[in-house]
Amino acid sequence: MDGIRKPKQHGGRSNCGRLLLLLFLAGLQPVLSTDGETSETGGLQFDIAIIGPDYVTVGVPSSIECAADCTSCTFSMSLDGQSAQGQGNVLAFTINSWTEAFTVACTVTDDKTLQTATTTKKLKVLAGPANVSISGPNLMNPTVSHTYSCHAYCRPSCNYTWRIDKGAWIGGQGNVISINPREEDDYKTLVCKATNSVSGLFVAATRNIAVATGPSEILIKGPDVIAIDEQYKFECTSECRPSCRYVSSVDGQTVRGSVIELTVEHPLKSITIKCEAQNTASRKTATALKTVRLTGSDRNPSTRPEETSAVLLPPLLALIISAAYAL
Repeated sequence: MDGIRKPKQHGGRSNCGRLLLLLFLAGLQPVLSTDGETSETGGLQFDIAIIGPDYVTVGVPSSIECAADCTSCTFSMSLDGQSAQGQGNVLAFTINSWTEAFTVACTVTDDKTLQTATTTKKLKVLAGPANVSISGPNLMNPTVSHTYSCHAYCRPSCNYTWRIDKGAWIGGQGNVISINPREEDDYKTLVCKATNSVSGLFVAATRNIAVATGPSEILIKGPDVIAIDEQYKFECTSECRPSCRYVSSVDGQTVRGSVIELTVEHPLKSITIKCEAQNTASRKTATALKTVRLTGSDRNPSTRPEETSAVLLPPLLALIISAAYAL
């Protein structure tokens, strides 16, 4: 039969199973599963039954035992009509591909009278869980709800439970869960456990998901005092995950990028550099201002990392921005 590995061989002749012998010697009838089981005695005066599970799982080794209350019998077993001769009364096998069900048959022959009896048992086939995965956004924004779903290959079905970080397992959510990360979270660890609803076998999948942070600690790096006709470089930095987008300006002249190289050609007391950082995921922004004094000015430089309005001087000078670099 397709999808079934060749059964293991155990010899063609066997006495009754130990369990059945003990039961019959005690005068008791064994309790056997009768799900999908039929028997034809062929006139024999002994009982025959198949002992084993009502289902098997794809890829998991299984075994079925045929038992009869006779002293000297020969057993012949088959899977969906495919004969498995010479294995005795125990059939070991593995189902390699899913099918809804298959039938095990056992024929017992009395060695003295050569009379036969046959019984069959229908076994359901289970599969999975396999290929368990979690789908959803690769990045979370703080205080915003994000939805994730778990998928697994299961026959007949799977039940799902979830765990966030090191918390308790959460059931009753089905294969979908929503997460609302906090501002202080750097990452969230999400675990989904898929459990076969019949066999109880389970497989878990894990995802570590980054949480967007920043911009914070925004700074404008560069000299506090500059001279006329000299070139200087200023760079805007911030803590940002994922990366930030920057827009910089010098006394109202705006360029895109985090780095500015400038030259002042005419004397004045100071210039004001402004940098705005925007998180590319959350769209949050932060602004820093830096006042740079020219040589000879008695004005103290300052940096204001909060978003405020700059008081700019009238355009009494020529300001050359020679280069701007985007991140």
